[in-house]
Amino acid sequence: MDERKLKLVDQIMQSLQTVIDPELQVDVVNLGLIYGIDINKNKAVVSMTLTIQGCPLSSFLQDSIEEAVTSVDGIDNCQVKLVWYPVWTPERMSEEAKEKLGMQKSTKKKLDKVIDFNIPIKQLADKYPDFVQIMYDTGFTRIKIPGLIKTVGRVMTIKLGAQAMNINLEKIKKAFEMKGYKVEV
Repeated sequence: MDERKLKLVDQIMQSLQTVIDPELQVDVVNLGLIYGIDINKNKAVVSMTLTIQGCPLSSFLQDSIEEAVTSVDGIDNCQVKLVWYPVWTPERMSEEAKEKLGMQKSTKKKLDKVIDFNIPIKQLADKYPDFVQIMYDTGFTRIKIPGLIKTVGRVMTIKLGAQAMNINLEKIKKAFEMKGYKVEV
């Protein structure tokens, strides 16, 4: 995917975080409903699912998603493509969404968490539930692109990613330390 498309996907993902499911009060990205975004010129196709088939909010969510996506500069048209595979399960939700919905206890402020900046991000994301959100908040917005962690994340480290995206390592270190991590650079 070229740089322009990656930037648009990042912006669309950020915009989609403003689309809140009115029943659950969690955005569609953190609910794990967004499966993919394809860009063709000025049109975006958003592949998504719903928590259940026949969801009474499907029209509302579709309209809200189209509005959020077309609010991104460079996107004039949005098509929402409803898919049912893979089937949505609560495991697709972010850790923050699970916490907000009372599905798990908070994992914050555990002192036994260690982040090594030289380990591939997939290993860290698999080990620490809040890793992806912390990385996203420090500027790694591409980390939420579906499939990115399972592919590039197998070889990409925090150090390499920070260098590629021109993000200060000290900023990343402080963000993890604020969440109770010990950081090894």
